[in-house]
Amino acid sequence: MSMLEGFLYKPKESPLHKLDPRSKAVILVFYTVTSLIYLDPIVLILLLLSVVLLSIVGKCVREWSKSVKATLTFALVIFILNVLASPGLGYTYALAMSLRFLSLAAAFSLYFLTTPPEALALSLEAAGLPRDFTLMLTLSLRFVPTLARDLQIVTDAFRSRGLKLDSGNYVERLYNFAKLLTPLIVFEIRRSLMIAEALESRGFGGAVKPSLYKPPKMSLIDYMITAGGLVALGVIVCYHLGFPQ
Repeated sequence: MSMLEGFLYKPKESPLHKLDPRSKAVILVFYTVTSLIYLDPIVLILLLLSVVLLSIVGKCVREWSKSVKATLTFALVIFILNVLASPGLGYTYALAMSLRFLSLAAAFSLYFLTTPPEALALSLEAAGLPRDFTLMLTLSLRFVPTLARDLQIVTDAFRSRGLKLDSGNYVERLYNFAKLLTPLIVFEIRRSLMIAEALESRGFGGAVKPSLYKPPKMSLIDYMITAGGLVALGVIVCYHLGFPQ
C-alpha cells in the first residue's frame, strides 16, 4: 500500500513541482539509462543519493521515503536471488542489482510524486501523441493508488467477517488472499464502466479533435534542464561505450 502511494502525485509548492513534465522526463531517462548501463555499486549509490537531494528540493522526503522503504523487501529478495543464482559473480554483483532496483524505483517515485497526471497527459498530447494513449497512461497512473485502496477496503471487509489472512501456512495464506480477487475484480469492472460512461457523456473519441485550452509551455529553466540532461546522458553513454578512445 505505501509503495503504491509513493507514485501518487502530492501537490506542493517546490521548484521541482513547477518544472514541466517533459524536462523532468529527461532527468528520469538519465537516471534510468545510467542505472541500467552501470553495475558499479558506487555509481548506483551516488545516483540514489542524488535522488535524495532532489526529494529535498521537491519537499516530498516523507512520502518518497515511504515508497523507498516499501521497496527494500524486494531489493533484499533480488540480492538473495542473485547470490543463489549467480554464485560465481560474488556479492558485489548482487548488491549492484539491488541498488539498481532501488535507484530506479526511487527516481520513478520522485517523478510521479511531483508530476500531476493531467499535466503529463497534456504534455504528451502537445508532443503529438494520440489522445487514446495519453488517456490510458493517465488512468493507469491515476488508479494504481486507487486500486491499492480498494484492495485495502476489501481486505478490511473480509477481516471484519472473520477471515484470517495472516494465520496458517503459506499455502493457506495464499488461498485466503486469492479469495480477495473476485470482489476486487468486480469492484474494478464497475469502476471501469463508470469511467467509460463518463467519457462517453463528454464526447471522448469524437470525429473532431479538441484543441487544448491551455497548451503547456516550457520555461527557460525547463529548456536548460532538458539540454543539460541530454548532454549529461550523452556523456555517460559515450563514456560507457568507450568513445572517444
